[in-house]
Amino acid sequence: MPGEETNERILRPRLKQVETVDVVEFQKRVPWGTAMTASNLIFALGELQRIMLHEFKLGNAVTLPGIGTFRLSLKGEVETVNGNFHGRNVRVDGLLFKADRELTKAVEAIPVDQVPLGQIVTADDEKVEELLTELFSKNETITHKKVFFAFEGVLTPHRVTSLLARLTRESRLVREGSGSQTCYRAVPGNFGC
Repeated sequence: MPGEETNERILRPRLKQVETVDVVEFQKRVPWGTAMTASNLIFALGELQRIMLHEFKLGNAVTLPGIGTFRLSLKGEVETVNGNFHGRNVRVDGLLFKADRELTKAVEAIPVDQVPLGQIVTADDEKVEELLTELFSKNETITHKKVFFAFEGVLTPHRVTSLLARLTRESRLVREGSGSQTCYRAVPGNFGC
C-alpha cells in the first residue's frame, strides 16, 4: 500500500543510548583516562569555552583539532536596500558542528548490532521488578507516565502500555480508572507490597 511505503521511508535506525558520559567523570573512573587532575581538566575546559565564546563574538569558527569545527547558526530575514542584500532581525540560533574527517572515519567504523524493528527497546524482567518495586515504595498507585519516566527512555510509550497490560493479565497489577485517569495498583505480594 502507498501509505505503508511512506511510513517505511520515514523510519530510521536509532541508537540505544546507554548513557551520556561527562568527560571529567570519565577520566576519574577509567585507568587510561587523562593524566590531568579533575580540577585541571575542568579549568582547561572552562578556558576552552571562554576562548570559543570570544571567537564566536568576532564571527569566527572554532576548530578543535581531532574533534571538529564549531560555527554560529544564525536566523533572521533578508531585505534588499539599493540592490544589496542586508540582514534584518538576525539572531544566533545555536551552534553548527562539523566533525573532524579522521574522527568521522573512526566513528563510521564502529560496528553496530542489528536488531529487528521494535526489539531495540526492551527491559529484562529483573529490571522491571526493580523499577516497579521502587515506584510502589513511593506511590500507592502508578501511572503510564510514571513508568515511562522510571525507565528513562529505555521503553517506548507503546512498550510501557504492553508491559502494564501484561502485568495486569498476570494478576500482578490491578487497573483502575480509564483514559487519562488510568492508574495501576500492585496486587499484594508483588513489587514489595
